[in-house]
Amino acid sequence: MSDKKKKGGELSYAEASSELEAILHEVESGEIDLDLLSEKVERAAALLAMCRERLATTATRVKKVVSDLHAADAERGDDAGGQDREAETDR
Repeated sequence: MSDKKKKGGELSYAEASSELEAILHEVESGEIDLDLLSEKVERAAALLAMCRERLATTATRVKKVVSDLHAADAERGDDAGGQDREAETDR
């Protein structure tokens, strides 16, 4: 998916990360109203959990794709290796 919102109004990773950075800036700058602090910290924790989950899911998917590519290369390498050996014996 792109940086646009996903189905059901769920934030994209970029949106969640951006909102998390904004909250962090507010908290670090001391500009946040004390009455809103706990609400902001709870929101930040939820956003952080969402980002970590998305990263873990993406890492798992990427590892699978890479593993599948390596497996496909190995299969092709075995076939190509056999063909190379045949070509060498014909020489």
